[in-house]
Formats: sequence, C-alpha cells, structure tokens
Amino acid sequence: MALLLQWQKMSPSQFKQLQELLEYSSKSIKDILKEFDDNGSLSIYNKEEPIKYETFKLLMTIYLDSVPPEDLSRQLFLSFIKRPAKLAPLQGKEKSIKDLAAAAASQTAFAAITHQSPDLSYGMPEEKVEKSGLVDRIHGLTDKLHIRHDSADLELRKRADKGGVISDGTPDLSNHSRSSSKKSGNSTHLIDANDPWIRQSSSSLAISAKAAARRNSIEIKNGSILLKDVVCYFSLLEANTPDDKLEFMFRLYDSDGNGILDSSEIECIVNQMMSVAEYLGWDVTELKPILKNMMVEIDYDADGTVSLDEWKRGGMTTIPLLVLLGLDTNIKDDGVHVWRLKHFNKPSYCNLCLNMLMGLGKQGLSCKLCKYTVHERCVQRAPSSCITTYVKSTKTSQVLHHHWVEGNNPGKCHKCHKSIKSYNGVTGLHCRWCKINLHNKCTSQVPPECDLGEFKEHIVPPTAICPVVLERQRIGQSGRPSLNRADSIVDGSGLQIYPVAGTQPLLVFVNPKSGGKQGDRLMRKMQYFLNPRQVYNLIKDRGPMTGLQFFKDLPDTRVLVCGGDGTVGWLLDAMDKVNFEKRPPVCVLPLGTGNDMARCLRWGGGYQGESLGKVFDRISRSEEVMMDRWNIEFSAAADDEKGDPIPCNIINNYFSIGVDASIAHMFHTMREKHPEKFNSRMKNKLWYFEFGTSETFFKTCKNLHEAIDVMCDGCSLDLAHGPSLEGIAILNIPSIHAGTDLWGENATQKKRKKQQKQARKDRDREVSSSSMSSVDLHCAVQDIGDGLIEVIGLENSMHAAQVKVGIRSSGRRLAQCQTVVIRTHSRFPMQIDGEPWIQPPCTISISHKNQVPMCMAPPSPKRKSLFNIFS
Repeated sequence: MALLLQWQKMSPSQFKQLQELLEYSSKSIKDILKEFDDNGSLSIYNKEEPIKYETFKLLMTIYLDSVPPEDLSRQLFLSFIKRPAKLAPLQGKEKSIKDLAAAAASQTAFAAITHQSPDLSYGMPEEKVEKSGLVDRIHGLTDKLHIRHDSADLELRKRADKGGVISDGTPDLSNHSRSSSKKSGNSTHLIDANDPWIRQSSSSLAISAKAAARRNSIEIKNGSILLKDVVCYFSLLEANTPDDKLEFMFRLYDSDGNGILDSSEIECIVNQMMSVAEYLGWDVTELKPILKNMMVEIDYDADGTVSLDEWKRGGMTTIPLLVLLGLDTNIKDDGVHVWRLKHFNKPSYCNLCLNMLMGLGKQGLSCKLCKYTVHERCVQRAPSSCITTYVKSTKTSQVLHHHWVEGNNPGKCHKCHKSIKSYNGVTGLHCRWCKINLHNKCTSQVPPECDLGEFKEHIVPPTAICPVVLERQRIGQSGRPSLNRADSIVDGSGLQIYPVAGTQPLLVFVNPKSGGKQGDRLMRKMQYFLNPRQVYNLIKDRGPMTGLQFFKDLPDTRVLVCGGDGTVGWLLDAMDKVNFEKRPPVCVLPLGTGNDMARCLRWGGGYQGESLGKVFDRISRSEEVMMDRWNIEFSAAADDEKGDPIPCNIINNYFSIGVDASIAHMFHTMREKHPEKFNSRMKNKLWYFEFGTSETFFKTCKNLHEAIDVMCDGCSLDLAHGPSLEGIAILNIPSIHAGTDLWGENATQKKRKKQQKQARKDRDREVSSSSMSSVDLHCAVQDIGDGLIEVIGLENSMHAAQVKVGIRSSGRRLAQCQTVVIRTHSRFPMQIDGEPWIQPPCTISISHKNQVPMCMAPPSPKRKSLFNIFS
C-alpha cells in the first residue's frame, strides 16, 4: 500500500492578504528564529519539536508586527498540517524515490497559496516518506499552477461558446467581454466552499462545508506543525534578490544534501519548470528537451552534476530560471483584472449583473487595465477577461484583435457617428487598445483586427512580446544559433521584446511620490493607454533598472520619465550603467516642484492633468538634442572637518554655493521634520518665499566672495572688484529656482553685433578678470550641449527673484568655461540639482562627463488674443 499526503490550501485572496501584511513587517524569519534562544519571547518552546496553533499564532504576531486576522491564521496553520491517508498501490512499473520526488516537484508546489481545491495525493512507499526532501521541506509547489491553468482553459472554452474569436491552437487575443451582456444568473460561476471552479449541488455544498468546518476545528485544536516547514515557506516569500532565490531552490531540490544536483534532481527541476510554463499558458509541446539542453548548459565543467556556483551563475546569466521555477513575480497572469475602488461621476452600470452603480462616494470597482466595471458584491464572480499583454506561443498569429469592453462608454460610434446612449444600460462597445467606440449592432461592420489607434507608434503590441525560452525554440527550429549567455536577459523577467516596423515604443517610468497624488493617477492612465509592460513604478520596482534591461535592445525607443528633477537624475544615472546599442532619448513629464530640466526642454513647469493624447502628440513631434553632464569631485581640507554626506557626484542642472543653497537647506530640513506641510506645489513655493525672506534679513552668507577662490579653465577670477557676492551658481541649463534664467536671455545676432559695437566704444565700464573678456561674456550664448558651463554670481537672496520677475536682466556673469576649480575656506551650504547639504572647507573640481540624448518638446502655440489683430 502507498501513503498519500494532503493539505488544506489558502485561497488567492488570503495569500494576497498575507503578502500585504509581510510588506509592512520589519521582521525577517531569521529574527523569529532568534526568539527561540535564551531571553527570547519564544524561548519556552523547542524549535525542534512540533508546535501547536497557539504557538503558531504567537509566532505570526511577532513576525508580522501585528495580530493577523483569525481566519487567515487558522487557514495558514491548516495549510502546514499533513494528513496521511491510504491509497491503492501504484500500477505498472515500480517507481524509484527520485521519480516520485520529480512527480511531487512537478505537481505539488505552493500548496499554501492555491485555490481550495480537492486535495491532490501522490502515492509514496510508507518506509520512504521521511526521505522525500521536497515533501518535507515545502508541501506542494505547483498545485496552484495546474488548477489555475485548467480554470483558464475552462474560461477560454466558455468564451469560445459565447462567440469569442478564437483560432485553432492559438489564444484569443481579442478577449471579447460580451459575456457581460447576459443576465447575471447565466454568467455567474457556481462557487464551492472548496473550489470556485467546480459546480456542485446546493445540498452537497452545505454538507461538505459543515464537514470541512468541523474537521478544521478539530485539527486546529489537536494538530501540530513542524517549525522547519514554516521557516522554509516564509524564507521563500522573503527571498528578495535573485541570488537568494536561486540558492534557496538549490537547497530545496538537493534532496540528499550532498551539495550538487545529479541527473535525477535535474529531471525534478525540469518537471517543475514544465508545470510553471503550463500555468503561464506557454506553448510546451516541444519545451521539455529545450529545458533539458538549457540545464546541460549550466553544467559549465561538464562533469554531469551542477554545483551551487554553477547554478547561481547559470540562473543569473543564461536563462530565466526564476520564472520557470515559479519564484519570480514579474510575469503576472494575463486576463486577471486589477481592481480599484472608484467614484463614478456619470451613470455607470455593472458589467456582470447589468444594474446601475448606486450610492455616495465610491460606488464600485473598475479594472485599471481594461475599465471592466462591477459592484463590490459582484467582484468575486467577475470573469478573468482582462487584456493579454504578451503571447504565450510562437505559433500565435501576429495579428492583434480588438479587446471589447461593453458599456460605460459615452461618445459617438466610430462607424455610424451617432451617439451611444450608454446611460440607458450596458450598451455600446469600447476597444481597450485602439480606444474606438461602437454600437453593438455596428460591431459586425468593423474588422476584428486592431491597429492600436492614433498613438500606435508608442505602443508595444502583445504580439511583440513572448517568453524568451520559446523564442529560443523558434530560433533552434529556424536553423539559427541558439541564444548565448550574453544575449539572455539577466533580470529574471522571462520575456523578450521584439521590434515592430514603423514604431517608436515608449518606455515610461513614474515616481508616484512626485506631485502629491498626481503620480498614482498618471500611473493608472499610462497603464490604460499603453501596454502595462511599458509602464514601471520607480518605487515599487526599486528603480528603473528592470525596465531599462527589458527595453535595452529595442531600437527607436523613447523614454518618458514622470517626476521631478531628482527623478530625472536618478534615471540618467541608471542609464549610464546599461549597455545600450543606441542610448534612447529621454522626455520629461514634470511632477515635481522646481522642474528646471522640464522647463529648459519646453515640457512645462508642471503637469496640470491635461490629456495624455496631447502629451503623446508632443512626444511624437519632439526633437532629439544632446545635453552635457558634469562630474563634480570634493577634496577635504587638511583639518578633515566632518560635514553632511554629499548627495551625488554628477551635475545635470546646476551646482550652487551660498545664499540659494542656504534657503534650499532650510526648506529640506523643515520638510524632513514635517512632511505633511509640503503636500502641494503652492505650499512648497510659499515655504520658499518665507525662507528667502528670512535669509534677506539674516544674511548667513554675507561676503562669500572673501572666503572662496574660483578658477575657470586655469584662470583665476578676481571677485574682489565689483559688488559683494553671497552666492556662486554653476549652470548647465538655463533654468534654476523653478524657471529663473540667471544667465539671461540669448540675444539675437543683430542685437549681439550692436552690443559688441557699443561695448568697444565704452571702455570705462566695469571689467571682470576671468577666462573671457567682459565683451565676450556680455554676448555669450548659453546652450545645454555646447560642452561649456556657465558661472554666475548672486549679490543677495533677492537677486534671483529680481531676475525672475524681470527687474534685472541676469545674474553677474563671471565665466563660460570647460573646467571649474573652487576652493572654500569655511563651511558653506551647497546644493546639486536641488539636493542641499552643509560642506566644510574643501576643494571642488568640475569637469565634463558626457553628453546624453534628450527630447526637446515643440514650441507651445502662441495664444490668440484681441491684441494679435492689431499687431
């Protein structure tokens, strides 16, 4: 006879709830293990012995830094309980323990995160149960994958029966959501207490639910679990870096613990990867031999086994192992809605029950990606009919179909140009990709192929993205050489993107912390207008590197960064580390306070919520320009006085010493102490005004020119002659302090000739000793890509404000040069691109770093007024 092991499963919503609790916890599983040591809060328990529910709940409370919900704690505890049961003996050929381990690995992963489906069991000799490393360490790694894949097939068949356009052997790229036009009684899923995809009679539901509840209560009271199972499970969820994940999986599959993976253990891994590929819906008809070949490639010394070093090296540089092992979260399930609560200003209807959304405040849920709308009470029954973001088979036709969403789309029909009366109920269709509206009766008159609409040049169609493993298969079949380690992606995303003729795809990075709540709203808009795989959250994705790696080999790409000057600098620094064939130009959508970079590139001083269509149109008409960037180095004085940490060593916009940096430092210090007082641009500007006024009276940087030496291109500036200075500014762009042009406007050629002629006649005016004569400085033109940097003097805190309002034409022009060396003799406030700090005496060296491509927006059209008639 054979012994089987069964486990209770957590539902996806419970697993998501657990993940959210883990995000807010500051503890790691290592911290919890320390609590079992002497003087720890769990020291009275033996971590080698099984633990009861009360101990488990205390452990979870410490681990999550909060008391978890009772239902979540109970279900998680049940997920770790193993129930032995009897099975009929295995039929046919006797299987070895390694074969059984392979079967377990390919079909029992992540039991704690699956649907509550009927328990799956696998025969195993009683005397060898304890030897199964996989079963002992993690129960069930891909149970979820099979169930969700089967449910996806069921949903696909249902949509095919209801009229969806599905070709043989290929997924339906149109994802027609017309099923919402049926009444809710015909379109709902019958939900079982154990499995939302299995239909059962109401009587059997009631009996099974009561029996399950009674059994669960008994097991929670009397059952116990092994601490090592809990530690192993949460270690998997905690593993943040690819290196950690790879090492964890190596230890998991090395069932005999000898430090190497032999052929049977590698077969076990291949089976696991096949299961994940099936779960993702990939074409697996010829995938298994390809995966075996890829595993052979990891064996760098060709000794027939894989060591830990080879495993890590292969996983990071050869193939997207993390995805195929089910450990990476970059690839999301296509078709799954991303809900958010929303307030509807116009009459709107539920796509499922067809009733109007009623109430005050936020009346219902809307999908961020496709605008499918439901009541909160209907969300559990909503079909998984969201968009497809990539193709899962290389055999898929390269033609994209419309993705229709029914109802809630007021406007005119694209075909007959008559109004769609959407306020009467769920009527009318809207394509999520090309954004056209149609009457239901006009749908048959429009071809099913979608051209992505007006801004198709910016969109990466789903047909241009596929799993890199399947592309390897396609390349092998075509006779071309297989992918080598240099060609493979290293971020573990598992997808490859391919160019589409006639397009200039847009890669978007959004800083949700910029501009109050503007960042979050803009993120949602971008995800709806473009392919969601083109839009990255800089905070959630921990920087821009993931998106840059994904798009680095795609030609004619343009990058759009949505944020302030600091966000732009963050992106430019990251792009320096990526090996681009051709570095893409960067556009800026300003969300910050100053936005000096956006101002000088004509993108404006701040995003005011205008239509994204207008933004994309300006990007299409923008011109590529080159912008200088500068290195800045600080050498401490001999006394080695300590100061604040220097924020960066690259100048993109400007560098300043003195009065303006003092104001910025006061602003920065106050914002760190009271961030709630700085939640809008207007408040920020009022704070700047207050600090600037106080600096006018206190003059903390008075006579700065006496404690500073400046050398430009080897020539020392004579700052003693002329008005006293309270600040020095080094400018790379013609914008500082939210749009102030301290260098002054560039004169026209005719005007420059007149100024030069007048200057030669007037020899008695003030002359500053610098690397250029005063005549040349007066006529010098500032440009962001000329390889020169401008040096400006500020007389007081009001000098820049006077230039901004037009009272004075410019700051005091000191030099235009290629290198700058500054020596300070006392502590001064300094700032680089708006990031201030206090710097002790030092020597500062500024030199040219490189030039980067940026996008210059087209000039804004001149506003028409009555006075234009007479001009």
